[in-house]
Amino acid sequence: MDRTPVIQARGLKRHYRRGSETVKALDGVDLDIYPGEMVSILGPSGSGKTTLVNLLSCLDVPTSGTLTLAGKPVGNLSEDRLAEARRGVLGFIFQKFHLIPTLTVAENVELPLMFLNQPVDRIATQAVLKQVGLEDRSGHLPKELSGGQMQRVAIARALIANPKILIADEPTGNLDKANGEAIFKLFRRLCAEKGLTIIITTHNLAFGYEADRVITLEDGRVIKEECGKGEGRS
Repeated sequence: MDRTPVIQARGLKRHYRRGSETVKALDGVDLDIYPGEMVSILGPSGSGKTTLVNLLSCLDVPTSGTLTLAGKPVGNLSEDRLAEARRGVLGFIFQKFHLIPTLTVAENVELPLMFLNQPVDRIATQAVLKQVGLEDRSGHLPKELSGGQMQRVAIARALIANPKILIADEPTGNLDKANGEAIFKLFRRLCAEKGLTIIITTHNLAFGYEADRVITLEDGRVIKEECGKGEGRS
């Protein structure tokens, strides 16, 4: 594994004002995430998971501290510059699938290319669908799919622009145990075969510990960092 961090945070803080109170949603996080590893971020509600992921995703800016994404400092960029930093580097997967009901599976997968001003390549679309096991569902509408299949479409959509990093926020929250396990096996395979870095937030401890590393937050701070079951797998 490449030991040059693809994401590096130092002293990362995100504070909010709520009336006369300062809410320390994130309060000084140091973190290195490396190419090709799967990292789970655990913690109870209010621990800072979502805030941390939003900062690592360049969807929000820190109050203080430094953040480097793919070798570029991004901690204090404007929204336009943050959008540019995300482009081609980050892919996003959410608990809610956010599929367009009137578009086919293939069209949903190709949607990000429109926003990136990139041409659609149907061969590439089929290749991505094959990676997630849905090559025979390209012409189906979302209503014709199971929950697990819809999440796989969302993963394929995140992969279509060949990102270096996938951010998955509670990706199994709407799935049963069997489909959740299948999604985590897919993440493991994507890390191994494509060298993707995958960052996952989850409330499911069993799934979380399938990662290479497990980072636990509490009150906006990292209180524990452990090796997961994925450490050392090929």
